[in-house]
Amino acid sequence: MPITLFTAKIRVYVADTTAEMDAVRQKLCKILQKAGLEVIFPTNDNDCGISQASCSVHIIGENIDSNSLAMNQYNAAKLVRSEHFKMFVWNPSDFINQHINDIRRNITENTIYSSNRSPIVFVEELRGIMNLHKQAVDEVQSKDIFFIYNDLDRDTAVDIANMLQDIQSVARLSITMSDNTDYTQYIKNQLPSCKIGVIYYNYAGDWAVSFARQVWKDTGGSSSPVPWFIAANSDHAKPESLKIFNGIIEHTVHEKSLIPLDIKIFFDKTIEKRK
Repeated sequence: MPITLFTAKIRVYVADTTAEMDAVRQKLCKILQKAGLEVIFPTNDNDCGISQASCSVHIIGENIDSNSLAMNQYNAAKLVRSEHFKMFVWNPSDFINQHINDIRRNITENTIYSSNRSPIVFVEELRGIMNLHKQAVDEVQSKDIFFIYNDLDRDTAVDIANMLQDIQSVARLSITMSDNTDYTQYIKNQLPSCKIGVIYYNYAGDWAVSFARQVWKDTGGSSSPVPWFIAANSDHAKPESLKIFNGIIEHTVHEKSLIPLDIKIFFDKTIEKRK
């Protein structure tokens, strides 16, 4: 399919941080850019770039109070936060000391504190807060397989969907992080018109685990007449991350070329159970 809807550009000012959090900051910037958000970097003390942004991100950690530049940028953002400019304070290590406690106590309106460890989930939180949700209203298709993936995994997902298409009919849904579509109702409408639902991921493991939990609940959980299957690409996915679904949702972690076969086996088993 994938669904594409227009949304206003989100411009994210990513403040400086301490040396030990620099790798986290670099990874966050890459994910923000992949998600279609515009990243604004600090320029200098006099013109730090905040005025050009729609929100700011401040990554904090054990030694955040040792970086005066980061604290200056934090204080500058506090001066401009409003209904139209929000501050995001991100503590991915969930470390707590007196300074961080002071920051948390002083969180006020239009400032959001997050200790989520996953940068992908954090970016989704940010995007959700910065945009009003739009609802997917695409036409329901009667297909064998409902195949869902994150747009970050588009390249391998399209290859797998194309291989599946040779043997079964497939309805595809790309969850695009760069818009803020609410896919919930569309998924509820589409799933009953298919025989199985598949959630695929490669890089986007944090997203997939959270998404699979929610969509399983939203579509009836264990009482849903249409079962879900999670297929993960072993290039980057680890079997341990899917253990929480044991006995709840069937899943596989396999190399890309074998995933269509895994899905076909699950599809055939589902059809056999219905006879």
